[in-house]
Formats: sequence, structure tokens, C-alpha cells
Amino acid sequence: MKSPQKAGLAVRGRVQPTVTYRTDGRHCGPTLALTALAGLLATLPALSAEWETNAGMSVGGYYSDNICLAPNDKEGKAVATARPDVSVTGRGARGNLNLQAAVEYNSLGDSDLECETGQASNLSNRKSFIPSVRFNSDYELVENWLQLDAAASARENALNPFGPPGTGNGRDNTNIVYDYTVGALLQRRLAQAANLRLRYAYNEQFNDADIYGNSDEDRVEFDLDSLPGTGRLSAGLGGQYSKINYEATDFQPAFDNELSNAEFRLGFQVLDSLQLNGLAGEEWNEFTSQREDIDGSYWDVGVRWTPNSRVEVNVGTGERFFGSTPRADIRYRHKRSELSGSYVRTLTLPRTLRGADASLVDPNDPFGPGFGELPGDLLGNEGLPTFIGNSPVLDERFELRYRFEARRSSVTFSASDSQQQRVDDGAEGTFRDAGVTFTRKLSSTLSANVRLRWDEREGEGGNFGGFGQNSESWLAGLGLTRRLGNDTTLTLAYQFLTRDSDFALNNYDENRITFNVRHAF
Repeated sequence: MKSPQKAGLAVRGRVQPTVTYRTDGRHCGPTLALTALAGLLATLPALSAEWETNAGMSVGGYYSDNICLAPNDKEGKAVATARPDVSVTGRGARGNLNLQAAVEYNSLGDSDLECETGQASNLSNRKSFIPSVRFNSDYELVENWLQLDAAASARENALNPFGPPGTGNGRDNTNIVYDYTVGALLQRRLAQAANLRLRYAYNEQFNDADIYGNSDEDRVEFDLDSLPGTGRLSAGLGGQYSKINYEATDFQPAFDNELSNAEFRLGFQVLDSLQLNGLAGEEWNEFTSQREDIDGSYWDVGVRWTPNSRVEVNVGTGERFFGSTPRADIRYRHKRSELSGSYVRTLTLPRTLRGADASLVDPNDPFGPGFGELPGDLLGNEGLPTFIGNSPVLDERFELRYRFEARRSSVTFSASDSQQQRVDDGAEGTFRDAGVTFTRKLSSTLSANVRLRWDEREGEGGNFGGFGQNSESWLAGLGLTRRLGNDTTLTLAYQFLTRDSDFALNNYDENRITFNVRHAF
């Protein structure tokens, strides 16, 4: 049993002297990420594996009657797009590799279009190419002893989370996150009584926009747990150490964060379907905060209930230096439907939130990345919204997702509510969204979809990244997809977007028509 609190990171920063040299993330990020990928791919010949490869090419474009998302003096513009995509899966006796990658070109990035953004120049970043890359691999170097692993990703998210989304318009509210992780996992069974797990990982994250700054992390994890299934009582020890270094930017000096913790875990299997669990530990953190206490003792108690193969319930509560830490994770599965709900209150980092949803799109996980997407959607707007800056944030988050599938129809619904507070200055931000999508197969070659989405942003504190730009947005869309032969699909879609904001420039309406053709090779 892992600590439910450890999903977030508590950190304290020690300011380092500002240096005159700073890496430009727009050039260094892609280069290092691709270099890491090249090194990982070089190991492929050593893997005797089964390979599965899929590729495709999409071309099309869209017309917007308000490409600048302006409240007045709307300007219409047509934009051309092209997107190659590939997915590679390799499975072997000692290793696995997965790659899902696409890059989308848009003619808007190279155009001479000028729009009023309402943001400083360092918050404007127009891009012609938007990547979406997910990669992971593992290789058992020493059987039943040592495993090497690596992962990398690239994805786009908004620079200013309180402004209009960055892709597909002239507001230039775009940041691209590149990151990679390499690690080594040592695991061994000890005397038929316990499992030992020791892992080291190094990761770097690069932001295309200099305002965020780049960062790297060294992380060590230790776990010693009793063997599962050997009795009703299980116990374990665990610990973590992490150091994160942030480069200097125009808005902050270079600094580092350190965190560590140690804990004792205990579980008792009351019934086959019911487990009681708990843990107690100590954490030692260093970060800049307006709070007096930033570390100390913590605890958690909870229940795991699995009455059948369709239902899984994990609930609990605990205490950390910032207060109570209630948690809930509920999942229900049926033949045609699936429901997932979660609630957690924890401490996390903006780099973690911006880099979220980097895992692979798994067809067996209906609630993973790609949930709710439709044919013809532009790449981008990935990760989770959070403040500009690198201060740790308290994140109280609720998420709900539902999917129903019939023979010819499907419905998906999602909703989330994230209430965040920066620990260094107390600035607060709230990010809410909900959406429903309905798809219907009209014939063997024609399908239709209807979409409705809502989101709300609230910011308080007047700090950099807050802006006080409270807003509410609605999006409604209708689409048709026709299959032309076995490998080609054509998509035509219409959507209407409206936004109401405290900031006058962010009050706008937009009508958009999208056309797209994809061919699979």
C-alpha cells in the first residue's frame, strides 16, 4: 500500500545566486528530449519482441469568423492544417516499448495576423507546429533483479490559464512542455518474506515559453513490504527523497526544492472484499511559504472495499502539516457503462500539473488521455491548468467521469473542480469544467456527434498568474464523420464558442467550421 499523500510534493526553496547564462527552453527542450529518445531507441535491436505499428496522415483546416477572439471588429480567417501520426508497440520477454506521436502544422503560426492579446509580450507565443508525444519503455537488464526504464513526452498547454486556450486562434496563449525521465529499479524478494524495491529516477522538464523556466529532478524511492497473500496482516516501510532544481528566469532567480519522507504502513484483510489500511510517517521539506509549519508528522487511515469485480471503493482520511487530507476513489464497471469518481486534497507542483496526462492512450482505460476527444479536434490543451510560476500549490480536486456504450451509440460525461492555493503568497485559483459528448452511428459508413462543454476560471490575489480574470465559457458542437473505404475518413464539424469574463477583451463569440481527411497507412 502506497501513501495516498505522496502523489503531491511538498518543497521549500533555497535561493541560489542568479547566473548570467540561461538555457533557452525553445531550443534546448526539444533537442535534449529527442537526444534521450534516440538513445532509448538505439536499444531496440536488443529486444526480441513482437512489433505493432500504425501510422496515418490528416489534412484539412478550419474557418473561424473571429480568429482573434475579439469582443468587437471580428476578423474571419481560414487556416490549413496537416498532421502525421504514428504509434509503435513492442513487447518482448525482457522489455517493452510504446510510442504514440503526432505533430500538427497550422498555417496560422506563419501568418502575419496581428491580434490584441491583452497580455505582455512574454505571455504571447504563437506556434506553427504543435506536438503530442507519449513514450515509455522498460528493459530487464538482470533477470528478477534490475530493470531500466525511460519515458518522454511533449504536449501543449496554455501559458495563461485564465485566458483563452492557446491553439486554433490568434491569441498566442501557447506553451509546449517537453520532458523525459530515465530510471533504474532494483527489486528483490528477501527470504520468501518480503519484497525490496529501490528506484532512482532523473527527469528534466523544458518549457517552450521562457516565463516558466526549466527544471530537473533527482528522485530516490525505497519500499520494503511483506509478500502479498501470505496472511491477513501486511506491513511495510517506505521512504522518498527528491531534489528539484529550477533555472533562473526574468521573473525568478534560480532555486532548488528538497523533500523527503519516511513512513510505516499497515494493512489488515478483514474479508476477501474488505481491507483496513493505515500509515504514519514523518516528512522533512524545504520551500518558501507563508505558513509557519511546512513539514512534520502525518498519518492516514482508510478502507478498501471490492464486493465484486465491478466495484472498487477506496476511502480514507488523514492529517498533514497543511490540515486534513480526506480522499476517495470509486470505480464501477458494467457491460456497457463505467463510472469513475475521485476526491483528494494534497500538495503538488505546477510542473506536475502542467505535465499531467503524459501517459499513453490506452484503449482498455476509457478514462485515460484522449477521453472525450472527437475526430477533427486540434492537438493541444493538454495537462491541467494551474498558476504561472513554480510555487507549490495546495490542490483540492474532485473528478467525475462516466461512459456508456451501446451497439450504435455512446455517451461520455466528465466534470472536475480544482481549488488551488499557492503556498508562497496565498493566491487562490479555481478551475472547473464539465462536458458531455454523444455519438451515434447512422449507417455502416456515417456517424454523428454532439458536444457540449462548460468551464469556469476564478483567480484571487492579484499576483502574477492570477490576473483576476474570472471567466465562464460555453462550447457547443456538431460533427459528421464518413468512412471512405477501409483506411480513409472524412470529418466535417461546426462549433460555437462564447466566453464571459471580468476582463473586457475576453468577452467574445466564435463560430467555426472544421474539415478534415485522415488516411491510415
